[in-house]
Amino acid sequence: MRQFLTFILSIIVSASYGQCFSYPSIKSNGKAVTDFAPTDWIILDSAYGDLNKDGLKDAAIILQHKDSVALAENEDTVLTQPRILLILFKNPNNNGYRLTEQSNSFILKHDNSAMDDPYQAMAIAKGVLEVKFRFFYNIGSWYITAARYTFRYQQGQFVLIGADNFSFHRATHDYEDYSYNFLTKKRILTKGNDNERTKKSMSKTLNISTLKTLKTFSEPFTWEVEKDIYL
Repeated sequence: MRQFLTFILSIIVSASYGQCFSYPSIKSNGKAVTDFAPTDWIILDSAYGDLNKDGLKDAAIILQHKDSVALAENEDTVLTQPRILLILFKNPNNNGYRLTEQSNSFILKHDNSAMDDPYQAMAIAKGVLEVKFRFFYNIGSWYITAARYTFRYQQGQFVLIGADNFSFHRATHDYEDYSYNFLTKKRILTKGNDNERTKKSMSKTLNISTLKTLKTFSEPFTWEVEKDIYL
């Protein structure tokens, strides 16, 4: 009897978490940003500002699925709430918005109970889109890792023009701060210790021939920009 109940429970859980989840189609135009949220999705965050230099306020929104679903990730299955990044350009003809860019993978999901939500904030300022993440584990790691990605719209694409990666050891207070400018192909690394109030900076020229975009850089912390350094 117990085995039978366990079997029935497993079926219910599988059904409720949607093993066959697929991302929805997003409409191409809408009067308001809420028009781009499909059924069962909510707007988790939003930012406004001019991204294409036409003097109008565009929008970037993050959608999150209302319920947890089962997704295959890194040869495993996790229960999580999927997220979608949408970039909407203001339509001067009808004062509405049109869908310009969509990423189903760039906004990290909160699928680990041992850590805080990795997504931190999003902003549009001076014509660029900034997205921030942070890894803070309650157990299992002494490190705090923070990252910021900066995208600019040029030649019809959202190009990654800069990124920062900061790691801090909570026990020793040692830190490393990597700052990348992909337009100048320069990297500055600053190492230091908060307790000792010491720091040292080093610069380096990057060997990068092609700039990453939101389409080619699909997920944070997957690009080995230098040996053993992932953005």
